Amino acid sequence: MRYLIGETNWKMVTLSKAVADSGVLRTRCEDGEELADFHGMGQHDLLVLEAAQLGRAVSLADLRAQRPGLPICVVASNPPPERIAQWLMAGADAVIEDTAPLPEALAQLSAVARRAHGVAQPVIERGPLLLDLEQRRAHLGDVTLSLSPKLYEILEFLVLRPGRLAAREALLSHVYGFEDEPAPRVFDVYMCNLRAHLQSVGHALKIETVRGAGYRLEVTERRSDARPLAACSRAA
Repeated sequence: MRYLIGETNWKMVTLSKAVADSGVLRTRCEDGEELADFHGMGQHDLLVLEAAQLGRAVSLADLRAQRPGLPICVVASNPPPERIAQWLMAGADAVIEDTAPLPEALAQLSAVARRAHGVAQPVIERGPLLLDLEQRRAHLGDVTLSLSPKLYEILEFLVLRPGRLAAREALLSHVYGFEDEPAPRVFDVYMCNLRAHLQSVGHALKIETVRGAGYRLEVTERRSDARPLAACSRAA
């Protein structure tokens, strides 16, 4: 997961740091006037902004029109019920009070982000693969895959979009944000390594390359139908 966070006051900076500490990728925007531009350019799963920014440089209606399917969370200080209702009607998916304990706020953000992908619980099943979004772990049967952070992030992106084409540019933007992206050959090595981790269940789940376009995660068997995983390696 990657969140776009408007770090426009100290409480938002604190929340942003807690997001990063939890392992979730983040794109930081320190200037509220640039938030709409960041929102339009990046590949993120959730937008988190401070209520005070609304009506200044951005509006919920504009943000929602810009990316209709991307969830938005508003962080507010002691908002009255009628204002919360207005924000929700205008396009916000959740309103979080800035006094909420960080674990509670993080859980709310996670729930909104994953449910936008149709995922109700933080553990996702794709054929023989179980992906734990909270622990950032991938499991094949009783084997926990030894994935580097980048490999996990690539796998998570694909698992959240099964059967859908993931454009190479979108995948790179999600994993690296606005940081320097690696040379194409380096990313090809990442994909090769990730496929090697999944090789033992290639009959049930595989990453397909769509030449000139991107990648697609294909799941051909349900977990209950998949063959035993005794051949899986525990090595990195």
